[in-house]
This record gives sequence, C-alpha cells and structure tokens, in this order.
Amino acid sequence: MSDLNLGPAESSSPAKSILIAVIVLAIIAGAVYYLNPRKTAELSVPKVQLYAAQTAFKAEDSNSGMHVIGQSAHIENDLYVVATLHIDDKLRLPLFITTITATYTSPKDETLDTTSPSAADLARIEESFPALTPMMSQPLDGQTQIAPGGSAEGTVLLHFPGLTEADWKARKSAIVTVNLAHQAPQTITIP
Repeated sequence: MSDLNLGPAESSSPAKSILIAVIVLAIIAGAVYYLNPRKTAELSVPKVQLYAAQTAFKAEDSNSGMHVIGQSAHIENDLYVVATLHIDDKLRLPLFITTITATYTSPKDETLDTTSPSAADLARIEESFPALTPMMSQPLDGQTQIAPGGSAEGTVLLHFPGLTEADWKARKSAIVTVNLAHQAPQTITIP
C-alpha cells in the first residue's frame, strides 16, 4: 500500500519557468528583428535632364495686331526637370505609388513645391512642349505598382514655374518624395 500524503505538495520555484519564457521571447524578438526588412524602399536618381522653356507674351492682340491697353510685354520662364527614378522594393509586400512631389530650395532658403503630373496632364504638356517627349521614356505616376522584392525605373516630370536653368544649377537642394499607399513616404535628393 502507498503512503498517504496529506501535506502540501512540494512547490517548485517559478523562476525556472519565467527564465525559459524570457529566453524564448528574446529568441522570437531577435528573429523578427533580423528577418524583417528595416527599409521600405531604396531610391536612386541615375539621370537628370533639364528643359528650360521661355515664353514671350506681346502687348498686342494676336488677332488684330493692336496694342492692348493695360497689358505689357513680358517673358515667362518655366523649368522642367526630367528625373529618372529607380525604386527597389525592400518589403515582402507590393508598393503602390500614389503621388510624386519635389521641393526646390534656393540659395536664399526659399522653397518651391511641385507635384508630378498625371498621365492625362503629361500628354497635354508634351503637346505644348514636344522637346519633352524624347526625355519622358517611361513615366512613373500614381498608377505604378512595384512587385514585392522587385524594382521599377521611370521618368518623373517636375515643373518649376519662374525658374531658369541657372537657378537650378545654383540651388541649395532639390528633394523628390515618393508617396506610397499604406507606407511611409520615401525621399531622395536630386544630384
């Protein structure tokens, strides 16, 4: 016959169980940290092309050739920057580009912001300035999707009204921001 033990059961220390649980959680946290990517995307700008448009407005009516009172002749400068943008998706998820914006900073710290045009607007701009068409080989826009682990490369048109090519060369900085759906925006400085 076995002995009847009516006393309290021998208690084991919870320290051993807690230590094992902490070690397992530390291993899981380390694996998650090292196996998950820390960057959403990697951007580069391999090529930048400039198109400086200058439009002269006369102080006369084009139909009649008569001088229009209150209107003076003036010249309007427009700088179009065509940047080739390369994007590498570092996630295991697809990336969806929503918009592409840029900020120009002058030597006097004045900023000028612009947004890359949609495909429909781009067609109208290329009609007005046919010299841009050969520069815009494969436009990136709000319809671009990048497969998980894949990459995309294309051109981005940035319009800076009032700037000249000399203003661009004297700039303090120019930054492109790629806005992504469901991810943080990604930025890069234009060289």
